[in-house]
Amino acid sequence: MADSISNANRSAARPTGTDDLAAESRRRIDDIVAQVDAEMDRRARDAARARHWGWLPTIIQGWIIGERVPPYRFPGDTTPGHRLPPLGVPLEQAFAAHVAYTRREIGRTRELSDEVRVLREKNDRLERQNERLEGRNDRLEAQVETLRLQVSQLMTQHGQIVDVMQEHDVRITENRTDITETQAMVQASDAMLNAWAAQFIEEPPQEDGPEFEAEDLEEGDFDEDLNEDPEEDDDDGDAASDISHVSMDSD
Repeated sequence: MADSISNANRSAARPTGTDDLAAESRRRIDDIVAQVDAEMDRRARDAARARHWGWLPTIIQGWIIGERVPPYRFPGDTTPGHRLPPLGVPLEQAFAAHVAYTRREIGRTRELSDEVRVLREKNDRLERQNERLEGRNDRLEAQVETLRLQVSQLMTQHGQIVDVMQEHDVRITENRTDITETQAMVQASDAMLNAWAAQFIEEPPQEDGPEFEAEDLEEGDFDEDLNEDPEEDDDDGDAASDISHVSMDSD
C-alpha cells in the first residue's frame, strides 16, 4: 500500500516533456499508417484495374489471329507484304475511340433490337389476327359454296316449275280453244236444233176440209183422214227421237 502511494507521487512529479514526445510519436505513427493505407488503396485500385483490363491483350491477340490482321508497319520496316498504315495517334487513343464507337454502336444495336422486338410482337399479333381472319374466310367460303349450291338447286327447281307452268299454259290454251270450239259447236247445234224444231212447232195452215161437230168428237165417232199418209206419222216419230238425241249430245 505504501509502495503504490510512493509510485503515484513519483509519476506526478515527472515533467510534461515526456508526454509531448509521446504525442508527437503517435502523430507520426498515424501519418505513416495513413500513407501506408493510401498506398495500399492505390495498389488495390491498380490491381483491380489491371484485373479488369487483364483480358484485353488476350482478346485482342485472339482477334488478330482469328481475323488474320496484318502487322503494323513501323518506320523503317522493309518486309514485303500488306501492312496496316500508321495511325498517327497513340494506340491507346485509337483503341479508346474504337471502344467508344463500339459502345455507341452497341447502344444503337440495342435500340434497334428493341424496335425489332416490338415489330416482332406486332407481327405476331398480326399473324394471329391473320389466322383468325383466314379461318373466318374459310367459313365464309364454305357458306358461300353452300348458298351457291342452294341457288343452283333453286334455279333447277325454278326451271322445272317454269316448264310445268308452260305445259299448263299450253294445256289451258288448248282447253280454251277446245271450249271455244265446243261452245261454237253447241251454239251451231242449238241453232240447228231450234231451226229444226221450229219446223215442227209452226202450225200448218188451215185447209178446207170436212166439218164436224164437237159432239162427234165427244162421242168418238169420227173417221180417220183418208188422205193422211201413214209414213208421215213415222217421220214424226223419227224426228222426235232425233230431237231427243241432239238435246242429249248438247248436254
